[in-house]
Amino acid sequence: MEDFKTRSVCICDNGIFQCLAETLGASFGKVYYHSPWVADYPSSYRTELGEGFAEYERIEDIWGVIDDVDLFIFPELHQGSLQEYLAKQGKRVWGSRNGEELEVYRKEAKEFFASLDIPQAPYEVCKGMTALRKYIKSRDKDKLWIKISLTRSDTETFCAEGYDMVKNRLDDFEARFGPTAEYREFIVEDNLPDTYDLAIDTYCIDGKFPSKSLLGNEQKDEGYVGVVKDWGKFPPKMVDIYEKLSPALKEFQYRNFFALECRTGKDNMWLSDPCCRVGSPVFELELHMIENLPEILWEGADGKLVDPEYKGKYGFEVLLESLWVNEHPLLVEFPDKYRDQIKFRYATQFPDGLWIMPQRQGPALGSIVAYGESIDDCVAEVEEIAAEVKGIQIEAFTGSASKLKKNLEQLATWGVRFE
Repeated sequence: MEDFKTRSVCICDNGIFQCLAETLGASFGKVYYHSPWVADYPSSYRTELGEGFAEYERIEDIWGVIDDVDLFIFPELHQGSLQEYLAKQGKRVWGSRNGEELEVYRKEAKEFFASLDIPQAPYEVCKGMTALRKYIKSRDKDKLWIKISLTRSDTETFCAEGYDMVKNRLDDFEARFGPTAEYREFIVEDNLPDTYDLAIDTYCIDGKFPSKSLLGNEQKDEGYVGVVKDWGKFPPKMVDIYEKLSPALKEFQYRNFFALECRTGKDNMWLSDPCCRVGSPVFELELHMIENLPEILWEGADGKLVDPEYKGKYGFEVLLESLWVNEHPLLVEFPDKYRDQIKFRYATQFPDGLWIMPQRQGPALGSIVAYGESIDDCVAEVEEIAAEVKGIQIEAFTGSASKLKKNLEQLATWGVRFE
């Protein structure tokens, strides 16, 4: 593997994947980290985010170092045009470019998936809050999943099981959206009972996928378990969905991590949500588990696909949350020996310790990860670490392990085996 000590890299991130800069600090000669902070009223919670770590240098913008950077990395969304500009300047760029459209513009993406004969759950597009209310009422107490495009801060996907159960939430949305409430598009998907979330957690270089990746099952907002498999060992119907999107990804010159969340039943599989970026959970685990990540990023940004070298067969990740951190800075304490296995969001290193800066985006503050030759070994390691992480109202969802194991048992009866 190439020695990157003479190379420089700049990570352009919104705060969730500051841990990537820490990880790459061990391989690259110079690592810059930029997180956008400009606003009409800038917040110190944004300007301090990512400060104080020895592994990299936080910068206020990329323009002062643009000539010095060999590789730009964009883990997240909404900077496709900047990525294309940098690529035209001859820079290596790891990112989704405008392939992010397959995730952020839901209605158009669903129409495109349909044109490729990719199976999806039945859905309805409701234009405006009045139409949304009417449609939910028309479905009586059916379980429905409601999604919006682009602005995830307005709302993540939420569930409705009858109008009365969701009316207060819709009232709140309408008040907050104000005059835009009648112009918003809501994607309302039917629930698919007796199914589980599965994904091939991988990356894509100009429409090509590596020869092996993680097959993963997520317990929503709690935990994740994955097993390394060769491409030919993944569920054929899932592989078919990925490969149908390959030409579009090639056209976008997509060079980033990639996952298609699929709802998996006994006999069928449906595309649910494409993740055209680094995903959380799983990327925190991949940071810890992939031996040759610097080479993958360096060569992939230049259009060359490098296969991953995994340190173990299985991986397990649990999320860390604190209700306190949504509104307040949070000091986190843990033994130094576990530092590499605790991946934080929105972190800043001050002289008195590591703090999580509040972003008012919910209680998630990080993950604990482990790899090994059995799921039980991974779970035991994560549980040991979780017991040592201290801070106000911090909770580690180690109980997700038992839920995930039950999921895997059921999936095995359908021929999807984590082995």
